[in-house]
Amino acid sequence: LMHNALALDVDDDLQPILVRADPNGIAYDRHGNTLYVADGYSGAVLRIDGQRQRRLATIDAGGVVGNNRIGGLAVTPYATVFVTRLGYGEAGTIFRVEPDGQTEALERLPTHYWRLGVTYDATEHALYATQYLTSKQGAHSGEVVTIDLVTGEASTIMDGFGRPIGIAKLGSTLVVADARQRAVFRIDLVAGRAVRRLQLVADIGRPDSLCALGQDSVLVTSYDDESQRG
Repeated sequence: LMHNALALDVDDDLQPILVRADPNGIAYDRHGNTLYVADGYSGAVLRIDGQRQRRLATIDAGGVVGNNRIGGLAVTPYATVFVTRLGYGEAGTIFRVEPDGQTEALERLPTHYWRLGVTYDATEHALYATQYLTSKQGAHSGEVVTIDLVTGEASTIMDGFGRPIGIAKLGSTLVVADARQRAVFRIDLVAGRAVRRLQLVADIGRPDSLCALGQDSVLVTSYDDESQRG
């Protein structure tokens, strides 16, 4: 299927970028002026340079059948891409994809978590990610974790979320979208530890993806189930 990733120009004109994929995660490398798109259906990570598109890597399904295989993307200043694999409670992890296409899973992550949101912090050389568990009652036990990319170890920054999805980092602040609680939260960090959580907005349509907008604000996508509007 042919779907679109949309580029929003400064004059608010939508410029479609046609991709033969089901675009899920997206990340922009401002250093290389390159766009990366995660194809949730096939597991492909696409690299788009202007009019040129190529498949950088394909993330295997880990033996799990599902409509969406991969989710969020994060890119470093060195063009290394990190991509989350949903895993459906069996094979959840994060992959490192190098500029030459070499792919490696972060092996120390528990595989029973669902992971969707991920962001990279260059000053710490670490990832921040959202994760949660699922049961017949739905998503629960959501957390925000930091992953040391030297050791591969994950440490919980804050728990108490329902279904955390999108995440962005602005300096010493994390912003997290929780789809189950229908809220967006701010987490203030000191020396890598959470010292305060504030609810920025509540009772909105199911919040999902996040991206930083400047130094002190974010954009968040949402969907209202009743009105069926995003």
